[in-house]
Amino acid sequence: MKVVFTGGGTGGHLYPGLAIMEELEKRIPCEILFIGTKRGLEAKIVPQKGYQFRTVWISGLRRGKILKNILFPIRMLVSLVQALVIIMIFKPDVLVGTGGYVSWPVLTAGILLGRRTVIQEQNRAPGLVTRLLAPCVDSVHLSFDASTKLFRKKSNLHVSGNPTRNDLNIYDRNQAYKHFGLHSDKRTLFVFGGSQGARSINQAFLDIVDTILNKTDVQIIWATGPRWYEGIENKVRSYSERIRVFPYIQEMALAYGVSDLIICRAGATTVAEVTRLGIPVIFIPFPGAARGHQEENARILWEAGAAEMVLEDEISVGRLEDVILRVISDTKSRGKLGEMAKKFGKPDAAKIIVDDILMKEVSL
Repeated sequence: MKVVFTGGGTGGHLYPGLAIMEELEKRIPCEILFIGTKRGLEAKIVPQKGYQFRTVWISGLRRGKILKNILFPIRMLVSLVQALVIIMIFKPDVLVGTGGYVSWPVLTAGILLGRRTVIQEQNRAPGLVTRLLAPCVDSVHLSFDASTKLFRKKSNLHVSGNPTRNDLNIYDRNQAYKHFGLHSDKRTLFVFGGSQGARSINQAFLDIVDTILNKTDVQIIWATGPRWYEGIENKVRSYSERIRVFPYIQEMALAYGVSDLIICRAGATTVAEVTRLGIPVIFIPFPGAARGHQEENARILWEAGAAEMVLEDEISVGRLEDVILRVISDTKSRGKLGEMAKKFGKPDAAKIIVDDILMKEVSL
């Protein structure tokens, strides 16, 4: 079987695609070609994984940058022609898109050439490519039940969840504590803002870390992002016995494995990972996310009692500190949050989507 995957720009669009690709390879012999952009994260990660990789010219719209967007229509047209040529040469049986601007020319080319096409949408509020192409593709796989009401055409919709890595819960808990130099008898708070960190989360937590450590006996893993690592490490050095600071954490499965409470953004991949594992979480959605999708992702869980949510304009008025102290000190509350979060987890998402790619009955 020949399959084209497309999507990327960010990890939120790329990693679900990789999870589907890995599941597909487990099931059948197949040849996979990934079509992305030269500047997106996919240009680095996909070749490292050993997959064939081709690029098209398209790049995203720049909000508020009129002059830089003048070439956008030309880029779209050229990218569509490039995608048509690549697909006619490769002759895939099916094309799978996971979002990002690059998905538009590739999936559109697949539709024009009469190939089977599949979209996987990570967020509660569907992205632009999903909204445009949903009526034309064979299948749309959604992460949230609530998203279905946003589509006029319902017959090709599936609520399968957002695919995540299978290694997330394959670890030894004692080894995880040892890896981070932590005590197994203490509660652990894990703070992170994505691979590049989040300035507002870092600053807000820096303002309250003294209080958190003085009023509780927690230990902390803090992934600051490379830009803020050195400054924060210097400022919390006096707490070195209880805080482990990193610019970036590669071994996320180990960090999740020792976490009693997480403070993080509400990107689709993070939401899918913490719900799959059933970890209590305080979401601080990134307010600049397109169409407010991070707040939408977090709000669904918050309204269901499956997560806490603190908006960015609330962290400076003390609400983050109050919520952390309340949740970390209440074992029953954390247990309830984790239990409810796990109800939103979809550990079989990649399997369901691969069933669809293989044209088997999709059981949800």
